[in-house]
Amino acid sequence: MRKKKPVNRPVAEELSDADIEKILSKIGMLLQAKRKARTTLESFSYEINISRSAMTRYEAGSDMYLSTFLKLLHGLDITLEEFARNIK
Repeated sequence: MRKKKPVNRPVAEELSDADIEKILSKIGMLLQAKRKARTTLESFSYEINISRSAMTRYEAGSDMYLSTFLKLLHGLDITLEEFARNIK
């Protein structure tokens, strides 16, 4: 039996750096809005054990690990699905 020759094409269209920055910015703004509705930056950072400077970067749209993102959502008492619905 002959093996099929692999097709060299991307599975999905690649996101541009500009698109990634735009999405990260939206995520940061939403994180900040949700956090501000709940508590101060200092209190929230202390509560979830993330430095205040790191939290400031995330709210400004900085990249982060998925585990950090999930930790932030947990600290905000919001599910991933709820958060995703608010990204426009």
